[in-house]
Amino acid sequence: MLLKLTNATKGRIGEGLILNSELIMSFFENTNEDGIKVTVAFGVNGNSWEVSETIDEIMEQAWTTAAT
Repeated sequence: MLLKLTNATKGRIGEGLILNSELIMSFFENTNEDGIKVTVAFGVNGNSWEVSETIDEIMEQAWTTAAT
């Protein structure tokens, strides 16, 4: 399933970001170097992405999308 998230990476803040949930290994919440709280998604291919949604918001979206 595809997750529609908001990029929180410096230089791309606020841009839409679509991630395939099947390629995500884990999420964790962190504070970036500017003091902004972000959620980091780690992919199976070694990539990572910073997003502005919380883990709870991501999980809610995943459950809602899976139910449809």
